[in-house]
This record gives sequence, C-alpha cells and structure tokens, in this order.
Amino acid sequence: MFDARTVRFADAMLEYGRASLRCRGLIALRGAVWAAAAGILTFQLFVPPIVGLSDQGDFARIIGRFGFGPEDKSTPIWDAFVKRKYVRDASARYPTLEQPSSEYLFTGAAVLLNRVVSSDGTLDIRLMGLVHAAAFLAAFAYLLKTTTPIRAAPLVWVAALVILTDVGYAGYWNSFFSEPASCIFLVLLGAESVSIGVRGKASAWQAIRWSIWAALLMLAKAQNMPLALVLAPFALSFSRWRAARYAAILGFCLIVVAAGANLGTVPKSLKLAATYNVVFMSIVPESRNPAGDLMALGIDPRFVKFSGSGAWTEGTALYDMARTGLIGERVTPMTVARFYLLRPSSMWRHAKRMLPSVFLLRPEWCGNYERSAGFRPGARSYRFSLWSAVHERVLSRVGKGILVLLMMAPLVLVVAWIRFPEQRLRLEFAVVLVLAALMALAVAVYGEAWDNVKHMFLFNLLIDAGMIWVASVLWTGRGSLQSNK
Repeated sequence: MFDARTVRFADAMLEYGRASLRCRGLIALRGAVWAAAAGILTFQLFVPPIVGLSDQGDFARIIGRFGFGPEDKSTPIWDAFVKRKYVRDASARYPTLEQPSSEYLFTGAAVLLNRVVSSDGTLDIRLMGLVHAAAFLAAFAYLLKTTTPIRAAPLVWVAALVILTDVGYAGYWNSFFSEPASCIFLVLLGAESVSIGVRGKASAWQAIRWSIWAALLMLAKAQNMPLALVLAPFALSFSRWRAARYAAILGFCLIVVAAGANLGTVPKSLKLAATYNVVFMSIVPESRNPAGDLMALGIDPRFVKFSGSGAWTEGTALYDMARTGLIGERVTPMTVARFYLLRPSSMWRHAKRMLPSVFLLRPEWCGNYERSAGFRPGARSYRFSLWSAVHERVLSRVGKGILVLLMMAPLVLVVAWIRFPEQRLRLEFAVVLVLAALMALAVAVYGEAWDNVKHMFLFNLLIDAGMIWVASVLWTGRGSLQSNK
C-alpha cells in the first residue's frame, strides 16, 4: 500500500515526535528540579528557625573587611549559635588574618544590597544567604542547561539536587565563610566543562569562561591555590582548537596570575599558625619518636611538652617560636612537606588518623541555629541531611577503598583514553577532576591540622561530582546495552 519513501517519511516523523516529547519532558523536569532546589534552600535559609553555620572565628576574615561585626557580643563562639545581626564595628577587623577572596564578590553584593533594604544599617545574615542562594541557583540553572543533551541528564539532575541542597552544603549560605565561593565557582566550572565536552571542542568564549571560573575557584581561599597545577595546563590545552588558541593562552595566564595573587596574599600569621598546628597537633602527637622528629625539623626536643597544643589554644608556644624564627624561618610549610615526603610511614600514619573525618560534610563545632530558636548550643539541623548521612554512615566506612580507587583512577582513565579515542576529551575532564580531588585531599590532610572537616569541603564536592560522573557513565552504558538488544 505504501512505497518505501512514504514508510521512511513516516518513521522519520515518528522519531521526530518521540524526540520532541522527550525534549519537552526534559525541559519540564529541568524546571521542576530547579524549582525544587529553590524551594528547599528557601525553606532552610529563610523559614524560621533559619539554618546557617555558626562562626568558629573565621567570619572576621571576610565580613570584618567590610566593617561589620556581630551585634551580640555576649554569646561566646564556643556556644556555636548562629548570630543573625551584624552592625558597623571598626574593631571587628583583623587585618593580619584577612586575605582577598572571590567570596568578597558575594559579601560586597550583600553589603550594597543592605544599604537599600536596611533602615538602620544592620546587616542580617539572611541577606548573605539570599545573595549566596541567588548566585548558586544561577550556577545550578547553567549546570542543568549544559547537561540536558547527555543521556543521563535526569539522573545527574536529581543527584545534584539531593547533594547540593543538603544542609551539609546549604548551611554555609547563611554564613561569612569562604566555602560558598568554592561551591558556586566549582558548579560553574563543572557546567562549562560539560558544555565543552558535549560540543567536543571549546570556542574562544568557552575557553575564557572556563578559565575565569577556574581562577575564581582558586581565589576563594588559600587552600584552593594548588589546583592551578592542574587547571592552568588544562586551560592551555584548549589551544588544540584554532578558534580557541589565543583564548587558551589568555586563560592560562589568568589562572597563573590568580594563583600567584592567592599565594602572595596569604597572611603571614596564617602560614605560621598552619605550620605550628601540623607540627604540634599532627607530627609530634602521632610520632613514635617525638624528640627525634622535632630534631629532624630543626626544633629543640624540649618543645615536645607542647605536643597537642594548637596555634590558638591555651598554652601555645606559637608566639615565642614565631618571635625567635623557629616557626616561619627555620620551620616552614616546605620544611613540613619535606619531612612527610621523606617519611612515608608518618604520612600513612597521619592519613589513617584523618580517615574518619575525611568524608564528613559538617564541621564538628559549628551549630546551625540561633539561640532564640530554643535549641541547645551547637545543635544541628537534620532536615535535608540525607546526603550528609550518606557521607557519614557509608562513605566514611569505606573511605580507605574510595581513596585507593581514587589513586588508581588516573591510570584507568589513561588506559580508557587510549582505548576510546572518540571519548578522549571527556576522559581528560575526568582526569582533571580526579587530580583536583587528590590535590584538595593532600592540602587538607597535610597542610593544616585544625578544623579539618571544613577544610575537606572542596574535596568532598569534587568526590560528589566524581560519583555523579561515574553514575552517568554507567547509566549511559546501560542504555547503550539496552539499545543494542
């Protein structure tokens, strides 16, 4: 009844109809996921009792630069309550601890907005939450858009929704920590990477945007700076495409300059404190020969009595050691790094000690509620904490296996790069992700011995991104198998 041409036309129209329905369905689902994210964040951040993260001493490093301090000075930090109101207070500044950060973009926006909405000049922490949430939702929308063409888009969207709106991450929005900048710019960098991977090459503007997100991610805080060792060379690799050749060189230079600016502006007091903490909170307490290890570092063995003390704790020897040059001149971050590299057993012993806290999302001494909410000091919110629980009860228990897989991953990805030439660009992005995670882990574990859970923030974000990538690959492979059948 029908000739071959008519049949082919009918099949094409049927396929077009299916594709059109799938496209409309994906757009509807994408909108629903974004709306769910906005609703969950609104409920946590702005509906009483609001959820935030209490100050453990770092807020002044960000908000102090803008001339604000907490209105309530009667509640001590160790009570771990969120303080909602901040007022003009010149004494709140600690210039010796301040470092320029890309977080200033969001804090500055909140301060400017406060001039419009506040009648008495008082800055409400929820305004900071509003700016953070708006920036995050814009980045999240970009991520949803760039992942739409991939087969596993629904899986990626739902996973990202559950992970990124978890209180372990969202609690930071109502705070003056610099972690929100790390999260927002990492989401943007991930979205740009997906866009380039889907397209199969980078345009000039994509290469520039990718480099900008990478630079802003590194500028969020000092511990992000080493990522330049991975991100800068990869930005330069975009020069393989003629259209992006000059943009790639510009991006490389931008990332290198950002890394240099980050390194050059780290406050001396923070370098001294971090070095002291690693020596007296990690190396000496964990040592089988504390006196010998102190001598290897160039420190008098009599200082062993300060084992367990921290830079900011009672009984610290930091100030005397810094004044005499023991810490800062004789013992530096490079000295500590060399000590660990020459003693693999000490590295492994410290890694095992740190393992229980590596995958935790929630800082142990930060509460989520205001005092007026009626909760005990340091109380935590357990609304929208599913992913935090997964990290605590699942990932932490199999952490050793995850780290082994993470260290093996670069070799596996190189083999896959050779085996599947058509997937090389996407596999290269995966290598960057793995190397960045390993670098973030090493910096957090061996670069500081204080507030380690918070320092694991970027590492855990990268691990979560890696798990989403693995799940999407498995999903895509499963779909291909079903299609072949």
